[in-house]
Amino acid sequence: MTFLVPITFFVFATALFLTTGAGNCMAQSPGSIVAWRGAERSISDLSGDADLDEMVEFALQRNPAIAQAKARVKRMLAMVPQARALPDPKIRFSAGSMAETAAGRVDWMTAVEQALPYPGKLRKMAAAASKEAEAAAMELDSLRIAIAAQVRMAYWDYYLATKATEITGANRAALGQVRDSVDARVSTNQATQNDQLRLAVEFGKIEKSLIEYRQASASAEAQLNALLNRPSQAGLPAPKWMPNSEHGDLKALLAQAEATHPDVRAATAKLDAFQSRLDKANLDRFPDFNLAIQHAAIADDGLAPMANGRDQAFATLGLSIPLWQEPRRARVREASAGIDEAYASRDASRATLRFRVEDAWLKAKSAAELIDLFEKQVLPESSQAFDSSLTAYAAGKLTFVDVLDTWRQHLGFQLQQASHQTQLGKAAAALQSATGELY
Repeated sequence: MTFLVPITFFVFATALFLTTGAGNCMAQSPGSIVAWRGAERSISDLSGDADLDEMVEFALQRNPAIAQAKARVKRMLAMVPQARALPDPKIRFSAGSMAETAAGRVDWMTAVEQALPYPGKLRKMAAAASKEAEAAAMELDSLRIAIAAQVRMAYWDYYLATKATEITGANRAALGQVRDSVDARVSTNQATQNDQLRLAVEFGKIEKSLIEYRQASASAEAQLNALLNRPSQAGLPAPKWMPNSEHGDLKALLAQAEATHPDVRAATAKLDAFQSRLDKANLDRFPDFNLAIQHAAIADDGLAPMANGRDQAFATLGLSIPLWQEPRRARVREASAGIDEAYASRDASRATLRFRVEDAWLKAKSAAELIDLFEKQVLPESSQAFDSSLTAYAAGKLTFVDVLDTWRQHLGFQLQQASHQTQLGKAAAALQSATGELY
């Protein structure tokens, strides 16, 4: 049986040639599919002065949904070599009451068989699996971007609640100045106790607002810690306002989103996968092969006078019969429908991204303009108006109601400015997410 070794080698070489062709026709190497965005560094916990980007990186390392998506990519990458592999060869051994030949009686027979799919089938199956793994990698990128956006949105909610608490506390101190002025006027009979009662009501409203803002701040901290996969009561760095009035050119951002966003790239990879499946479905109309090399061991003696005991070796080539065409036509219809589905998904993603980019860009532009207006005009003027009204009230030139109105207006403008800053931060985060940027 020593001569079966070169025969077996011949079978495998023939199989490799028929099913894969030249090496450059193989499916894309799994290792070249996934290129993670940026190098991740380990963060044990947040530092006391951690900024927003550090929080985002912390969340991306610890979020369990991302770990699940990474495992899915690895699982799908492992399917690529399976898809392009040949079926295992078979060895068959026969013994017993065998046939009598002119060369002598057959003692036993052995055969090596290899199933050979029609040329191109394995290559297309591997290409489809490769593109599906690539789509999973793009979906992982999209998930990372979405979680980063959630962290940024929660951060700005945390900022607004914290800032509102600070502003309201500072304005409670300003209201204390009003109380001093009211008490001084009441002591000189220039004001009534009714003004003191109204002032007490305002202090009550302030305390109510502070309670609500502290609750909102605690809820925002819990939400942010949940996204960071930390205990809800874990301490967080104080939120910081990071002025950024640059939001880029709208046309360039729209083009970037439509071309490079992971949602679009995932849909494109799925489209390519369905195209490979369609090509494979069309190849299913052709028969597969079965190549076998057989050896028969012949006894040295036999009934025939010319028996020489010479062993026999021969090859057989079998073909499958693609008889049932309806399942094959169904596979073609399935792949064609998948191509239409992927085209529609890509178009839908691009339409959604166009709206998200333009909406976020307009909101960022509007918020930046409002911040600039309040910073340069509204807040200085309202602060000056409050100081002037307090001085005029002390001199008896304004009523207490006028002082309260200017104080309320100044407090409202400060809270509006914090809201504008939050809107700008959220709009920038939404724009970053819509254009496919992680940092």
